[in-house]
Amino acid sequence: MNNYRNLIRTSYWVAAIADFIIAFLVLIPERMGVTGFVYPMGLMAAVAISWGVMLIIADRQPIERRWVLLPTMLVVFLLGAAAIYAAIIGVIPVSRMIGSSTAVVLILGLLTYTWFKTRRI
Repeated sequence: MNNYRNLIRTSYWVAAIADFIIAFLVLIPERMGVTGFVYPMGLMAAVAISWGVMLIIADRQPIERRWVLLPTMLVVFLLGAAAIYAAIIGVIPVSRMIGSSTAVVLILGLLTYTWFKTRRI
């Protein structure tokens, strides 16, 4: 049971740290392809910080709040899909999408592995 708890906690913290990094990165105008702050950047940062805080709260009762993994997997998948779509339509260069897509695959892989590994508890 302790191994499951540690795996779930690791998943929560990896995803939370990624959320905080995303929140910081979306507030850099040059990275977003604009010359100054625009409102959607603030919205995304607020959502990313809030999701990261939710994951830290879920860490307080990792087994009981294991369900938080499922919506987190959806969020990570949708972030990856948004990056791919942005590259396809030319909003961001493909080279920038490669790094974020790699992070998405790794984090989504960890979350998915955790979900299936702990499904019987």
